[in-house]
Amino acid sequence: MHPFNRIFIDGAALAHNYSYVSSRVSPDVRVMAMVKSDAYGHDMLRASEIFADSGCSSFGVADLDEGVALREGGCDGDILVFVGVDHRDVDYLLSHRLTPVVFNTEDLKRIASLGRRRGQKMPIYLKVDSGMGRLGYDPAEVGKILESCTTLAVNLQGVISHYPNSDEPDSDHSLQAYRLLASIESPPVRSAGSTAPFSYSICNSGGIFYFPQTHGDLVRAGISLYGYYPDGAPGRARHGLDGLKPAMSCHTRVVQVKQVAAGSGISYGHTYICERDTRIAVLPIGYSDGYFRLMSNRAEVLVRGQRAPVLGRICMNMCMVDITAIEGVTAGEDVVLLGHQGDDCIDADEIGGWGETISYEILCALGNNNKRFIIEQL
Repeated sequence: MHPFNRIFIDGAALAHNYSYVSSRVSPDVRVMAMVKSDAYGHDMLRASEIFADSGCSSFGVADLDEGVALREGGCDGDILVFVGVDHRDVDYLLSHRLTPVVFNTEDLKRIASLGRRRGQKMPIYLKVDSGMGRLGYDPAEVGKILESCTTLAVNLQGVISHYPNSDEPDSDHSLQAYRLLASIESPPVRSAGSTAPFSYSICNSGGIFYFPQTHGDLVRAGISLYGYYPDGAPGRARHGLDGLKPAMSCHTRVVQVKQVAAGSGISYGHTYICERDTRIAVLPIGYSDGYFRLMSNRAEVLVRGQRAPVLGRICMNMCMVDITAIEGVTAGEDVVLLGHQGDDCIDADEIGGWGETISYEILCALGNNNKRFIIEQL
């Protein structure tokens, strides 16, 4: 983790995004903040505090470690654990007031058994696979599972599914998936010991923006809280610049400026050969820092508000950029890989295009591999 590589998280942008997402749903719809994977690289503890201060009371994490860290970090809201828990850790999970999302009968029985021993009904959500092909009960099993919950020591709080195609606003599959989820309500649900309103939840960020008729009473906002639309640049074009605000920027500094002659090869394999005498700036960031090798000879950075292309292969800890057209660059100069500088901006959607991936992966890779600073204004 090179000290020159710095991630800045705009806390005001996170707060704005939570408020903006909340404005897109009815007042009686709860917005859960998905803060898994260290809040998509934005610092789970600080991001959760900001969302809580903005009115959020429900949080989603991937695993037990994240849930415990969030609870011990001072989060008082509901915390749902989405990707399962080892049977040996069930008591630990519930002792931290974490709510598991259950997707197999073995876990359901273990949680119920613990509830009987404790003399209390343990809170759970059930996960249904409505077309994702990932975690969840087969919809055909759900009626039987719901029936079994009436005799188990569980507090069934809701049924959850997940959209696989909600980043496609014209997708017929999303409405089909929602109808499948909505159709599974049966009398046993209401007699399963739930002390809170029973929730049906399928909407991720795409569902929130593009399928408002499927919001139900609980939506789960992920990428939108961090300033990006799930379908990338098309989503931003549809909604303009007054909606979501990207919260992350990534800066580094020039460690060396050098002149190389025409015909010189740059970096491993000499995949770039200089066609003219070229001034090169060496940057101390590479694929071990989350700046992907696939972006070699594709990416651009901002130096003095101007674009400088990456030349040659991105190395593990370094990359080289062409600054021939940018006057006066010296060692120590600030360089922006993600974010604004001058009148220009490089966002995670653009970087994702160079890396043949999506904004989610860019944010996680950069945010989780470099030192972060939370600030109120950029």
